[in-house]
Amino acid sequence: MNKKFIPVSCAAYPGSKVQFVQRAAKFFRKRRCQTLLEPFAGSGVVGLSLLHAGIIEKLILVEKDERVACILRGLITEADLAERIEQFDCTRKNVLRLLATEHSAIRYLVQSRTAYRCRFGRSQFRDVTYRWCPEYMAANIRRAYAMRDRITVIPGDAFAEMAKHWKDPAVGVFADPPYSADPRSHGWQLYKHHRLNHQKLFSMLRQWQGPWLMTQDNTPAVRRLAACYAFKTKRWSMWTCTNRKKHELVIWRDFIPTLQKGDNYAHDRIS
Repeated sequence: MNKKFIPVSCAAYPGSKVQFVQRAAKFFRKRRCQTLLEPFAGSGVVGLSLLHAGIIEKLILVEKDERVACILRGLITEADLAERIEQFDCTRKNVLRLLATEHSAIRYLVQSRTAYRCRFGRSQFRDVTYRWCPEYMAANIRRAYAMRDRITVIPGDAFAEMAKHWKDPAVGVFADPPYSADPRSHGWQLYKHHRLNHQKLFSMLRQWQGPWLMTQDNTPAVRRLAACYAFKTKRWSMWTCTNRKKHELVIWRDFIPTLQKGDNYAHDRIS
């Protein structure tokens, strides 16, 4: 079913791909898959938007950070979440009280919208309403909740979940891993779980049977990995949460590798 394309963005998150959803939609319209797996889900904006638009039928969101996973679970399990967001009086006093007493999805949603640079654990903006937009948030939360039967949220390891689906051509991937492949990248400053074997990720995608798309930091280390695995790359311009323009790297592969008899993906094959 074709619907008007609407980015379904609920939480503010470092490195959020709100600006990227139209490009991802164009990619997966041409390279169809039934299920989309986001192994590094974050806010989940790409998958949620594609599901709402009818471009995919099912969505699997995998997130290792328990705080972000709590938000994603809340989107599909807490029927009153949108109403609580609408009723929340966003003042500094109320935000601090909420952070001290609440441990459900609303806590981390509010924290993501009021913390400096959308980073958990950081102090709040002087003006906590700077990114507070309850009507917009509530509308998108309701969109996500309406799709709850087609969304699976898995708090856990990206590689473990990817290993379950790599042979299925009906499962596509949108991978937006923490940017930590290069020592100059800032992923270690932005994310709780920033350590990642990027070579292993590239190797898994090299064998993936369905369509996939990945965004990465535009650094020499990433470009070398992409060249090593014969992946296509293109620079993409985006604006950071501090209103700085930067270039990221979009990576994909158009051909599907041929499975040989007895092929079986095993983690120990990847260094």
